[in-house]
Amino acid sequence: MSDPNNPTKEAPSILAGKRVVICEDETVIQMQLNRALTRAGLAVVGTAVNGEEAVEVTLRERPDLVLMDILMPVLDGLEATRRILQTYPVCIIVLTAFPVEHETQALEIGACGYIPKPITRDILLPKVEELYTTYQKR
Repeated sequence: MSDPNNPTKEAPSILAGKRVVICEDETVIQMQLNRALTRAGLAVVGTAVNGEEAVEVTLRERPDLVLMDILMPVLDGLEATRRILQTYPVCIIVLTAFPVEHETQALEIGACGYIPKPITRDILLPKVEELYTTYQKR
């Protein structure tokens, strides 16, 4: 993430107050995402470090958005996305260091979009806003 000591000036209006679950098994990345989203005015209502937790937390919290890593223990992010979307329609954005070909698979499952790692706050927030806006128009 870019400079964690420099908070975002103003939350993008469409994201302000939205509830989000972060599904990421790397603690440092999870903390960076949490910080960037919180500073942008979103409420992080849950986190998960594996795919099974991702499904459980998302279905329990019913957030507006889910940020989902693909490569996680127990259950990968693509299968977790599939299971969540079978029960609860939500904007799931896949975050991954995998090559772009996984984007097609994520979109076929029903994810709203894809953000490749590494992710900076300057890329994260505009892309999340863009994908969430597109999701709202569905």
